[in-house]
Amino acid sequence: MSVTAPPDVLSRDQIEQFWELGYVVVKSAVSREEAERYRNVILDMLPRDLHIPAGWSVSGGRIKPYHDVPERSHTYDTPELLPLLCNETLYGAAAQLLGSERLRVGDGSLGITMRNDAGPILSQNIHLDASVPADLPNFLFTQEELQVGGCYYFTDVLPEGGGIHIVPGGHRIVEEKARASAEGRKLYRGWKRLDDFPETVEVTGEAGDFALLHHLMPHAASSNRRPVARVAQFTRWTRVDHAHYPAKPAAPDRYNQAQLAAMTPLGRKLLGVDSW
Repeated sequence: MSVTAPPDVLSRDQIEQFWELGYVVVKSAVSREEAERYRNVILDMLPRDLHIPAGWSVSGGRIKPYHDVPERSHTYDTPELLPLLCNETLYGAAAQLLGSERLRVGDGSLGITMRNDAGPILSQNIHLDASVPADLPNFLFTQEELQVGGCYYFTDVLPEGGGIHIVPGGHRIVEEKARASAEGRKLYRGWKRLDDFPETVEVTGEAGDFALLHHLMPHAASSNRRPVARVAQFTRWTRVDHAHYPAKPAAPDRYNQAQLAAMTPLGRKLLGVDSW
């Protein structure tokens, strides 16, 4: 199956913003109608009696579903949700930033953030999801190591509405600190508690928008002070020649026929079903 080269999605100003601030909001990655459909699919996963499965994670009003099999997997790639991983607009933006059209996509985890009036606005420590081997002495800071990812907002996220919190320009602070220290990759308990970083700001957005972050962006989940539950899905892209995790073909039994039918030709390549 052939895949045409992606069009440029991000403007020059947006690309400059990404490299300067470490993030960009891709507007209308899906339509409001699609966002509402995905929102309902995810909310329908909640048991009507609110008996939250034991394997799910619940903290500060934030609910994160997990599968029992494979053990503790957070990836939800059902036929209803698979198109999110095959999104052509976001693929085009990722290809611009990663400098390659040959990409892999992953994550596929979900988040439902209910109203929570108690406690601090940040419901997590400021941290990195660097996905760089912990036994390395330091990050490489190369484009081959770069990962870009973030979350779809399926609801309008207003201030104090449970939006992701970031440190604008924080990826550059991470690089400066890591390069200056012999501990590099192991600073801040493996970059999981960034207690002395500048104050965070909340990334707000409309239903259908996608908050796209640099993999070295310090961030944290936040409490939702508003009555509408924030519903989100998380997606991440890497190059197939990633410095630490080069792409491998999907196992022959990884996807069933319903999942394969939901994939676009682009999605088959991004998910490793077909080669580039």
